[in-house]
Amino acid sequence: MKDRQDSVKTVQRIKRIVFASVLAAMCVLGLMWFLRPAVSTVEKRELTAFPKFTFKGLWDGSFFSGIDAWYADTYPLREELIDAQQSMESRYGLRGTQIIGGSNMAVDDIPDAGAGDSAGPADPNAGEPSVPADPNVTPTATPEPTATPHPDGTVHEIGEFNNGIYITNGAAYGLYGFSQSGADAYISTMNQIYQNVGSKVNLYVMNVPISASVMLDENVWNDMGCSDERAAIEYVNSKLDPGITPIPVYDILREHNAEYIYFRTDHHWTQLGSYYAYQVFCGLKGWTPHTLDQFRTTQFGTDSYLGSYYTSSGKVPVLAMNPDTVYAWYPMCVDADNNTVRDMHMVQRDGSEYDWRIINDMFDYPDSEWYCVFSAADQPFSSLHNPNIHDGSAVMVVKDSYGNAFIPWLVDHYEYTYWVDFRYTDETVSHMVETYGVQDVIFEAATFNATGNLCNSLFLGIGS
Repeated sequence: MKDRQDSVKTVQRIKRIVFASVLAAMCVLGLMWFLRPAVSTVEKRELTAFPKFTFKGLWDGSFFSGIDAWYADTYPLREELIDAQQSMESRYGLRGTQIIGGSNMAVDDIPDAGAGDSAGPADPNAGEPSVPADPNVTPTATPEPTATPHPDGTVHEIGEFNNGIYITNGAAYGLYGFSQSGADAYISTMNQIYQNVGSKVNLYVMNVPISASVMLDENVWNDMGCSDERAAIEYVNSKLDPGITPIPVYDILREHNAEYIYFRTDHHWTQLGSYYAYQVFCGLKGWTPHTLDQFRTTQFGTDSYLGSYYTSSGKVPVLAMNPDTVYAWYPMCVDADNNTVRDMHMVQRDGSEYDWRIINDMFDYPDSEWYCVFSAADQPFSSLHNPNIHDGSAVMVVKDSYGNAFIPWLVDHYEYTYWVDFRYTDETVSHMVETYGVQDVIFEAATFNATGNLCNSLFLGIGS
């Protein structure tokens, strides 16, 4: 009996020693400032910075709260610890409930397009007297235009949620919810921008839908409780000032949903998806769009890109088995040896400036960052001069990250292309139009930004 008690005490002592040793090692590791990361490649964000000391922050305690947040967010080896946790959780497979029965996502009802005060142009034939039909003439039916049929790639399979990400047929999808206040704030900003600069420029607005709205069966996202993204875009467009030209991309993306227009593991569209938006814009401008075979192309990885949805879902194995490839088309105006010639200029968030490449060589970067191949990613300000055009034409693209893949198609049509990310700039559109002398302004935003609440203050700031 005594021997057994001694054995139990020995085991308990060993456990305490091991626990204390691990705790001490973690404390020592936490003190190694030089190992603390500044950016998370897993979560795709900048980590919390060490707070700036102020007497006010010292007095109200916010300085110490900032240190707590910095310490927890930048702990050494945090990426490896997150990977280990998600790897362990993924062994349990997909977690969550079947989608039938809806979700807990709070959304507002979408008003009918044009409800209330109409912002659309008046019917040019309104008030004109009608001409009676000649009874002796047999009317000839107007032939319907024949559209080129496209294969239907709509996904009908029922899937599961995992960490708020819907997974089906080997691909991941986010959920879209409409916010009335968010949409109205966006509309108000666009109309204010038009009032400020509409007499000087052509103003275009393009709202890009997420993959779920384009790729999934309508009944599937209805059952999830998602908002109708097409209806949301139509509502926004109906409330814009008549002088603003919408770039309607929803239908053309839906028509091409059998093609590789959205990533399977990331929330962005592919550059091919943005190409179809470029075709719509060319139609509005009266241009003949360049065809894909006119561009030099490359790819990053062969089925090895795992994007934001993969990370957000908890690194579900079924997504890891169905990774993406990033295809890129080089603008015709850039040097053929794009790996060495830097053809654009960018200003980063810390104010530093670099010459860069509009299609950057990403082979030496982590796989998870390969969407950054396009347009130097999300910077406050970037620009490119096309040496083959000498007419002074200039465009300003005000965008979120969906605009990155769209911009390379534009630069072959303008002498100067400028782009800013509305999330990271303090400039107003009015000031930029005056400074750069642009003729066209394209305001691009993913629909979840344009009709959500997250970017309200950013929109108001850039439109003032």
